[in-house]
Amino acid sequence: MFSNFDELAAGGVIGFREALEAALIISILVALLQRTDRGAMVRWVWAGVAAALVASVATWKAFFLLTGEFSKYNEELFEGILYLFAAALITTVVLHIFGHDTRRMLERKAEAAIARREALGIGLLAFVSVWREGVETVIFLGAGTQSSDAIIGALVGIVLACGLGWLIFSSTRKIDLRLLFDGSTVFLVLFAAFLVSKAMHEFGEIGLLPESALLSGAAVLAYFGIAHVVSSRYGISLVQAFTNLLRDLTPGKNGA
Repeated sequence: MFSNFDELAAGGVIGFREALEAALIISILVALLQRTDRGAMVRWVWAGVAAALVASVATWKAFFLLTGEFSKYNEELFEGILYLFAAALITTVVLHIFGHDTRRMLERKAEAAIARREALGIGLLAFVSVWREGVETVIFLGAGTQSSDAIIGALVGIVLACGLGWLIFSSTRKIDLRLLFDGSTVFLVLFAAFLVSKAMHEFGEIGLLPESALLSGAAVLAYFGIAHVVSSRYGISLVQAFTNLLRDLTPGKNGA
């Protein structure tokens, strides 16, 4: 049915994680407004979300128009730079996750806007927060792959994340999402390593880096202290390794 399950899975994980973060941002803002008797300002949250969705689609179109134009001059160089930029962005995201309490930071900004009775400020906060997730999704998908399978996977992941976000918001019980976020963070680290290896390959193709067995046959991926050697002759990719690991850890799927 799908020509490349790896790209479908990668797109799904990226779309799910980024959309889930956006859904949690919305739920935090709406819950805070309702808790402080500012329910009338909720419509500004949804206005910001709608604007962010439009801006994300525009970003997607602009991204592929620009990458298409730049790649005409030196495709390998441009793709190598794009891979490194995406890996650096992922690094920033992961470090931010471990170094900041995003929920509390968002609540403080919202509380400040509420104290000033700035409905527009609430809408702008929702717009910027959700659009940031959209931009990250565009860059991660655009750098990793541009196949239809990855896009389909991302759309499925986004739909699932929206459903989970609605469940979290409507549920009276607290749902622990640490396992989901920890697992997707591990994937992001591996995906960043994969992008670094692709960048090294592209730079090697145009002579910026010396061609060697490590660059042409197996990529040594040193990232966040992880040394991972992947040999192309065995047809193994990071996404395959990650999905195989999840399959092995899932009860009832490993023959136990």
